[in-house]
Amino acid sequence: MKNKKYFTAVKFLFYGILIINLMLIFISVNRSSMVVLIFSQITFILFICIAWLLIKRTFSDFFTNLFVMMDKMMNQEAVTTYDDIDDTYISQIYHQLNRLYDVLQMQQSSIEKEKSKVQSFVSDISHQLKTPLTNLHLLQEALKQPGILREEYRDCLEKQGKQLDKIDFLIRALLKTSQLENGLIQIQPRETSIGQTILSALEGILVPAEKKDIEVYYDNTTDYIVLHDPKWTSEALFNVMENAIKYTPQNGKLTILLNRTEKYIKISIRDTGIGIPPADLSNIFIRFWRGNTNISEGNGIGLYLCKQIITLQHGYILVNSTVNSGSEFEIFIPL
Repeated sequence: MKNKKYFTAVKFLFYGILIINLMLIFISVNRSSMVVLIFSQITFILFICIAWLLIKRTFSDFFTNLFVMMDKMMNQEAVTTYDDIDDTYISQIYHQLNRLYDVLQMQQSSIEKEKSKVQSFVSDISHQLKTPLTNLHLLQEALKQPGILREEYRDCLEKQGKQLDKIDFLIRALLKTSQLENGLIQIQPRETSIGQTILSALEGILVPAEKKDIEVYYDNTTDYIVLHDPKWTSEALFNVMENAIKYTPQNGKLTILLNRTEKYIKISIRDTGIGIPPADLSNIFIRFWRGNTNISEGNGIGLYLCKQIITLQHGYILVNSTVNSGSEFEIFIPL
């Protein structure tokens, strides 16, 4: 760097003039020569003037470069990176400014990502709420019609109740998802029965399974003590089972199997439903993704929330599916 050259020149000049002055002072004292003494002082003053000019030039360049760098930082333009650091304070200041700029850029990038995530989240909520709210408005208008029959009135009220249930479920699911994503709810694993967690999840799907005459099979004679969060793991398993019931036709079957591998507990949830096309398998855990299906009950949150919960417990999920033959979700929880 140019600044280092200036400082090196000043350093050598200082030591050189200092040595010359000491020699001249020594000579003038021994020989009582006033001329030599005056000459030594003149050279010392000359050194001070030259050193002052060099240092002034150095700091002038430094502050000019500093102001240019700060302007570029404020305008978010590319800043020159100084990879080589010498022993001067100016070089170290440049280096620290580059580090500060990198940190600010990373923070800005993180803020932009969070902003984009929030915008996407709000957009998704608006899209999901639009349909039930539109239906509620239509049903409200139907109820205002004069001469509406009692049966039609009750039917509209029942449909309104279903739409309100959808909105309530959607908001609760979105709240859980948001809390998990932002760390507001912490997974709290403890050593407890994985069999009881599965049974807790099963309780929530027995009634809808019975309505569709779907046989539910689970052999609870085998159980393991596993480090997991029973509440949230039950929520994840319930979401998979609920999906299986939704996409399995009348008189189908849901099978839950529990096995142990060397490092994991594997929970297999197998149904005889409509299956998932191979092209859609990579998308099923994306939030609000539902695929091309005529079944309108789903909202695309359950599987996304399931993956979040299992991932936070250092587990993973595998999916095998055949169209019109059913799907199998294998959930692995580490021992």
